[in-house]
Amino acid sequence: MLTHPVSTIRAILEREFPQTCITSVHALDKGYTSRQWVADTDQGRLLVKVPQRERDPEHLRRLIAAAQVAAEHGIPVVRYRQLVPHEPAVGGPLVIQEFQEGDAAGDVWESFSREERLALVGDLGDVVGRLHAIKGPHFGDVVGGTVAPTLRQAVEAEVEALLPQADLRLIGGADALRTAVGAALARLDDAANIPALTHGDLWLPNVLVREGRISCVLDFEHAAYADRFRDFGKLDEHLFDDFTDGREVFLEAYTAACPLPDDHRERIDLAHFLHALAMHAYFLRWTPQWAPQYAEQAKAWLARQS
Repeated sequence: MLTHPVSTIRAILEREFPQTCITSVHALDKGYTSRQWVADTDQGRLLVKVPQRERDPEHLRRLIAAAQVAAEHGIPVVRYRQLVPHEPAVGGPLVIQEFQEGDAAGDVWESFSREERLALVGDLGDVVGRLHAIKGPHFGDVVGGTVAPTLRQAVEAEVEALLPQADLRLIGGADALRTAVGAALARLDDAANIPALTHGDLWLPNVLVREGRISCVLDFEHAAYADRFRDFGKLDEHLFDDFTDGREVFLEAYTAACPLPDDHRERIDLAHFLHALAMHAYFLRWTPQWAPQYAEQAKAWLARQS
């Protein structure tokens, strides 16, 4: 990743917040797709993030808009203070937000006892359920850029966008995938095809905890109005595939906040496939050695449809 001197970040903060006294700035060794700095100020701590992969400022606008919608419905999220669409000193956009105290759940998970883990996934079920209870006016961007009136149109457009990015030699033919996705969509109850606010990158590193309980949900960069079970793809892969004891606790809390439709198992199964296809395309671009495992998952799903 690119890096920048602390003095550069300090100068940007002093320019953007001229009435604020910046007492110190230091780099933060965290984040998978951005460089980060923490600033101590007389008005509280700030976090500066410079994206390294997705550098389109519209991406950050969607992030901030989605977090604002979540905050309006009581979801604990970050408060964003400033978006700089293009900062010459860092060669791209940056965002300044309030720094949230706490530990990433992914960093402390291994140190938790079984009871602490169950308490955390219960919290997570409640928060995710309340997030998914937020309904949208359409499927697609929170800010209304790319939208679709129906779930079928949204999913089929997503698949069409992913197919050219995938190595279909590892998965199956494009026509077979289109047919299988269409059939899976046809089996869903139309009445439950309701756009919900989804996080889009839901796993433990994007959840902050204090004293073992959730204090904040981070990084709504991939948030969208979608079928709510899309969030179950990454969550199941990175949490419940290993911690199977927690899934029932999670679902109980989730269902209390956002009841499950009768076809939720079919929706989750489709969500797992779409997650695998998206992750295959993503890692094929950024970290190719991880792409084949997701191709295998997508191929296995396709085989089950025939």
